[in-house]
Amino acid sequence: MHDYKNEVVRYPDALWRNIALCLSALVVCTFIATVIAVVCAIALFKFRLVQKFQPHGLSSVGKAIGGCCQATSILVFNKIYQYVLSVLTDFENWQTETQYEDATIAKDFCFKIVNAYFACFFVAFVQNNMLIYGVDMHCPEWHCMPELAGTLAAVFILQLTIAQFMEVGLPIMKNRVRIFLKERAAKSYEVQSDEVENALVMSPEEKESKLDNYSGVFEEYQEMVIQFGYVTLFAAAFPLTAALSLMNNLVEIRTDAYKLLKGVQRPATKVAADIGTWQVILDIISTCCILTNCALVGFTSHGLFFYFPDMTPVERVWITVICEHCLLIFKAVLDAILNDPPKEALEAYERRCYLRDQVLAE
Repeated sequence: MHDYKNEVVRYPDALWRNIALCLSALVVCTFIATVIAVVCAIALFKFRLVQKFQPHGLSSVGKAIGGCCQATSILVFNKIYQYVLSVLTDFENWQTETQYEDATIAKDFCFKIVNAYFACFFVAFVQNNMLIYGVDMHCPEWHCMPELAGTLAAVFILQLTIAQFMEVGLPIMKNRVRIFLKERAAKSYEVQSDEVENALVMSPEEKESKLDNYSGVFEEYQEMVIQFGYVTLFAAAFPLTAALSLMNNLVEIRTDAYKLLKGVQRPATKVAADIGTWQVILDIISTCCILTNCALVGFTSHGLFFYFPDMTPVERVWITVICEHCLLIFKAVLDAILNDPPKEALEAYERRCYLRDQVLAE
């Protein structure tokens, strides 16, 4: 294959591509295993803190510290993995931009779904049922819903706050510092006339040229998908997540607009038929949220026992499974009904195509 410079561009054969994919899978699995180990270690640290602070009536402080540690570990792993992700995808050497983006999204989703949600999954389904590093860390009265709500709130709120600062505040601060240093260095020279002094001051166009390049919409989609997972996967434990997400997105509409206008250079125009692999990921999360919320209500929560105190464990399992299957069927029916585009939109599209063909025929 030749590029626009008529130079030969070589892409790996099937064997080398498979080797690269296996290596990428090994690295991703290593990161996932590391995240699981770190989450368990932080959970043990949080458990010890709560035990230490509880006699003094400060158990909530230990829980808050543990939640902050979980959120910090998520952000740190995200930052490290973001660099590793680009290296792995470049190493795979895909031929088209679509293939490159799909490979990036797939590896990113496999890691982020564990890194972002395993801390909550651990509290909901693991903490009561397993020994962690040989320690029994079951929830008080074997009821983990309050602790799950606290963990989810701490992780979600802290991530939203830091993400807003990293996305908008940090680039603007970096640009202002860079421009300030540039102007101060220019003014440090000996000025001989007003014309020279005016020339040393940067014009608005020069200041805009110093802004960072726009990184694209990958991180924007990633943020929204992860946020969608927090809202839906554990909605039964902390319904307020939806309201917090709405408030954050109302603010982010303006912060993103400010970032595009003041924080980065003008983005390059790109077109796409749809949102691509992100739609598949949203479908996966929307299916998983049915499973997790049914499991939360049926197994983690004591709600069924509160309303049906004579229920046996077998009946509890059957009710949970039946509700989960009914919701999955309902989702499948909705997908089948709502998947087709509206008739009015199809007619308008066909009319535009007809008019276009008529104009071209003339």
